[in-house]
Amino acid sequence: MKVTDEQAKEIEAQRQQAQPTLRVTVSALEEVLYQPLPVLDHGFVRVVDYMGTDESVVQAARVSYGRGTKKVSDDRGLIRYLMRHMHTTPFEMCDIKLHVKLPIFVARQWIRHRTACLAEGTRICFDLPGGIRRRGRQSYKLKIEDLYRKFQPTVNRTRPSKQRNPLFRADRIKAMRLRQMNEDTGVMQHTRVVNVYKNGVKPVFRMVLEDGKQIECTNDHQFLFSDGWKTLKHATGLRLVHGKAAWLQKPTCVYVNGLTVEQSALYQNRIWQKRPRVAWNKLTVGKLVQVREFRYVGEKETYDLEVEGPYHNFVANGIVTHNSVNEYSARYSILDKEFYIPQQEVIGVQDTRSRQGRGKPLSPGKARKIMEILKADALAAYQHYEEFLGLTSEVQEDEPLARELARINLPVSFYTQWYWKIDLHNLFHFLQLRLDDHAQHEIRAYGEVIADIMQRWVPLCWEAFTDYRLKAQRLSRLEGEIVRKLLKGEEPREEVKQLSKRERDEFQLKLGIDLTRLT
Repeated sequence: MKVTDEQAKEIEAQRQQAQPTLRVTVSALEEVLYQPLPVLDHGFVRVVDYMGTDESVVQAARVSYGRGTKKVSDDRGLIRYLMRHMHTTPFEMCDIKLHVKLPIFVARQWIRHRTACLAEGTRICFDLPGGIRRRGRQSYKLKIEDLYRKFQPTVNRTRPSKQRNPLFRADRIKAMRLRQMNEDTGVMQHTRVVNVYKNGVKPVFRMVLEDGKQIECTNDHQFLFSDGWKTLKHATGLRLVHGKAAWLQKPTCVYVNGLTVEQSALYQNRIWQKRPRVAWNKLTVGKLVQVREFRYVGEKETYDLEVEGPYHNFVANGIVTHNSVNEYSARYSILDKEFYIPQQEVIGVQDTRSRQGRGKPLSPGKARKIMEILKADALAAYQHYEEFLGLTSEVQEDEPLARELARINLPVSFYTQWYWKIDLHNLFHFLQLRLDDHAQHEIRAYGEVIADIMQRWVPLCWEAFTDYRLKAQRLSRLEGEIVRKLLKGEEPREEVKQLSKRERDEFQLKLGIDLTRLT
C-alpha cells in the first residue's frame, strides 16, 4: 500500500497536535487512528475522526445525566434490546469520518448509500458566467428532479445517426457554476456538480425560515447550523408523531445564501469601479437565519447531489445544505498511476443465476491472460493521460490538455479517494449490504476492514448488530407459517406452493431443510 508524502505529513502533524481531551474516547480505536489500513492492492481505509461510543448510545436511550449510572451488563442488554426492536435513533448519536482510497468502480457502488435527501421541487442555484464577470447577480435555478433528468443519457430516436454525445446535457450541467460556501471564511464561491442521485420515495419535512426561505428534505439531511453541521433530527429533534412534525421549540439558526458586505480595497482602479453592477470590493458571505417551523408534507421522491470540493456543501433554495462525500478531483489534481488488478483466484465467470455476480473461477491460464490484458489497457490509458497533460517530455510543442478532459480516457480501475462521514445507524445499513455473500468481492473487502474498525469502536453495538441483523434470518409471513406447521409435525403444502421457485430455494438455504417433497 502506498501512502503519499502529503498523507504522511498529515498523519504526522495530526499526531504531533494530539492533546489530552475531555471527550469520551476508545483506546482500541485510538491505536489505529490516522493509520491507513490496507485494502485490495493499492487501497486503504483510514479513521480520521469519530464521536461517541457504546456509552453514547446507552446515554441517548436513557437520557441520563452522566456516565457510570448502570453496569456494563445492563448496557449490553439495553443495546441488544434497541437493536432487536429496531429503535435506531440512539445509534445516530455516534459518527465516524473515514478517509478511503478505492477503485472508481467500487466508489460508484459505494456512493449509492445515501439516506439524507432533498425532495423533488428543490431548486439548485447556479450563477451565469456573464453575471460573474460583471460581479452581478445573474442566477439560474433548476429543480433537482430536472437536474437528475438532464444527467440521464439521451437517445435520438428519430435520427440515431445524428446521436453524437449521449451525455451532452450532463456535460453542460457539469460546466455550470454552483454556489458553495467557504466554511473557513463564510464567503460564497463556486463549485461544480459531479453527479445526481435518485434515492426513492421517503418521508419529507418542510423547513421554513424567518426570512421566508423553505426547503423540503428528510429529517436526516444535514445543514450548517450556528454550532456546526448537524442533521435536522440531531439539531431540533425533528420527527414524525401521529402524522405531524414534532421538534424541540428552541431558537435554531442555519446559514443561508448570503449578505453583501464590503471588504477593504486592495488597490484603486477607476476602470474596475465603472464596470461591475455590484461594487468590486464587496463580497457575498453566508448569514444566519432562524428556523420558524417544520411541517410534514408526506412521502415524496428524493434526490441528492455530489459536488466537487473543497467543501461539503452547496446552495439549495437559498440554504446551505450538506454533501456527504468529498472526492479527490482530477479536474484540479493529477491522478496517481495506480489501478486495480484482481487476484487470479477472484476472476470468475458470469454467474448463471445472478445477473450481477460472478460464478466459479476461471482456469489459471485464462485468469492470467485477463490480468495481463487489464494491466496493458490501464498502462496504455495512463500513458495517453500523461501525453494529454504534457508530462511525457521536457519540451512540449503544444499546450497541455485541460485536466478535466484528460481524465475521461482513464478506466474505472484507477483509484480515487474521498472523505466519508456517516452515523452509526446508517453505517450498519451499509455493512449489512456490503458484507453479504452476494456483494461484489471488492467492495466486500472494504466492508470487512470497516467491520474490524467497528469492533474496536463500539464492541457492544457490533455484537448486537451481528446477532440481530448481520447473521440473523428474516422470515416472511408464509415462511413463518411453514416453520410453525413443521414444528407441529404438519405438512405445509399449500404455503409452500405459494412460494416462487426462487423463494423456495432461498428459504431452504436459510433453514437447511428440503421442501421438494411438499411441492
